[in-house]
Amino acid sequence: MSWRSFDPMGAARDVTAAARGAAGDRLVSATLYGSAAMGTFHHDRSDLNVAFVFTTLDASLLTALGSARRVWSKRRLVRPLLLTREILETSRDTFPLEYTLIAAHHEVLHGPDPFAALVIERPALRLQVERTLRTQSLALAWSYLDANQSPSGARQWATRAGTAIAASASGLLHLAGESIPAARHELAVKTSARFGVPVEALHQILLPPGERPPIESSALFAVASDVVHRLLEAAEHLDATPERKS
Repeated sequence: MSWRSFDPMGAARDVTAAARGAAGDRLVSATLYGSAAMGTFHHDRSDLNVAFVFTTLDASLLTALGSARRVWSKRRLVRPLLLTREILETSRDTFPLEYTLIAAHHEVLHGPDPFAALVIERPALRLQVERTLRTQSLALAWSYLDANQSPSGARQWATRAGTAIAASASGLLHLAGESIPAARHELAVKTSARFGVPVEALHQILLPPGERPPIESSALFAVASDVVHRLLEAAEHLDATPERKS
């Protein structure tokens, strides 16, 4: 199958059918998230993201999923999120940002929606957003040294860093009572308007390859450093109580 003819929604249905065939009624739900659910799937570089909730994740269930995994790999489902109801509930404070992003843009493939009523505690989300940004801030210097070893290094770094920074910006918007846009361009515009980060700088970091304006590597790292610093300032000014809009 040509990547250009790849149908992410059809593939999502296939991987779900494979999971149902392998697990039977032990499969509680399946949820599509990420680029395929957001309408931003790129045929050359995107993979499927599916969260499966099972009644159990014991050895017999995992053994049974061996047949499904063969279908998953052919349908670009590289590493599905394997959960139980208990794991999902008890990990809300561990992965609040990831679950917030899934809740914002997802499509139910099978069973009840496990993210519709999932409560994410605001302090946990704010802490993870700040931790993600501080990790990016600490990694910038080493990333610059590493990326400069090859001509494509800066571009590859920008793609990885852009994903993490986009997640943090999305979390900040959610904390500020705003909806999370699916498209990176809209995310940049909305983040700029809400937190005062220059939209041109956000475009340099957040836009995917091919859409990102050309920039020399040292300038790119300077822009990234400034964006992360400004977002950290925004995170520090957001308290643990929901913002009220007049």
